[in-house]
Amino acid sequence: MAAAPPTYYDLLDVAPDATVAEIRRAYVGLARAHHPDHHAGAAVAARTANEREMQRINEAWAVLGDAERRRAYDVTLARAAPQQARPARRPADYAFTPIDDDDTDYTALLDDTPIAGTEVSRTLQVLPVAALLGGIALVVVGMVVHLTFLLALGVVGLAVGALSFVATPIVAVMRSYQADRDP
Repeated sequence: MAAAPPTYYDLLDVAPDATVAEIRRAYVGLARAHHPDHHAGAAVAARTANEREMQRINEAWAVLGDAERRRAYDVTLARAAPQQARPARRPADYAFTPIDDDDTDYTALLDDTPIAGTEVSRTLQVLPVAALLGGIALVVVGMVVHLTFLLALGVVGLAVGALSFVATPIVAVMRSYQADRDP
């Protein structure tokens, strides 16, 4: 299998995710090392080799130094890269074997009995819904009958319902927290 030609990233010796500043720094360093004026006194073969290398370095910089050309080049590289072989698909294995280091009986956690001290009363669970529905009903009746007293009472009911929707979970969490702290 023939070796793939070096990419512009290989030529400038930078990573594909290198920043423009890192690419420029690498370009400047290589340009100083391979510039033909730097090798004016060298043999003709060495000068020619450095000129060719400088042309390749300039070409790499022209592509990688320009954001749009670099994006297009990266897309080209991604398309040309050989696709990695995917592992063969196997049917799912539904045999479940629990890993358990101790003999703890977890069935007690599966029943619906709450942990002592964490239960929330039925009244506290129903209060938010009842207050909101009652508030809505009082607001509607107060607007239809034109009684500001019923309208004000409905607004208070809506506020109590909204606050209780927020407060009920907080109460449950605080009771659970307290039950965890108490032995």
